[in-house]
Amino acid sequence: MAEKAGGFAVGPRRAGRPRDPAKYGAIIEAARAAFFARGFQAATIEDIAQAAGVSKVTVYSRFGDKETLFEEVIRAESGRMAAVFDDGVAAGRCLEERLNAYGTSLMEFIFSEEHIAVDRVLMNEIAQSRRLAERFFQAGPALCLGRLADALSEAADQGEIEIDDPWMAAEDLCGLWQGLSDMGIKLGLEPPPTPDAIRFRVERATRLFLKMVGSKP
Repeated sequence: MAEKAGGFAVGPRRAGRPRDPAKYGAIIEAARAAFFARGFQAATIEDIAQAAGVSKVTVYSRFGDKETLFEEVIRAESGRMAAVFDDGVAAGRCLEERLNAYGTSLMEFIFSEEHIAVDRVLMNEIAQSRRLAERFFQAGPALCLGRLADALSEAADQGEIEIDDPWMAAEDLCGLWQGLSDMGIKLGLEPPPTPDAIRFRVERATRLFLKMVGSKP
């Protein structure tokens, strides 16, 4: 993966598999629910452990601290969206189809009522801690942007498009996908877009982007 985004180093994905995937998944899901519903500060390891059906000792032994657990929750969300793109590669879909699938998945998450509510709860907390902000950025936005930058770089290497900076191209495409709609939504001035509206915007933005970068037929 490309090494940085916005001046922040992007750390590598942790190697190895959890010792007990079922318990790991239960903890991640319980933590996701707690963080997304109550925010980082209000969510407690005790509540997360109880919801996951494990002990606090188990949570601490696997993740070390609450910040690391939070980072893993965000990383899991990013991985879920990246899997959409990787599935498209495995299925032999063309670049435009893969970009549309990834963009739709990403925008559906960003514009979901859950994410909008989470944004309101978490952003103020994250902004008060640079370390937490950096871990959130690396595990979330930077990881998603990095996967897209990698895909565009690979497409350029194969002669499908012409770009001089994969990171900047990825930022351009994300900007086209998202636009300024999220501002009005976060301010409560307009409702979140429907799934059909998201797909329409993403597909239109992808077509415009591929025209700009000289997509080959």
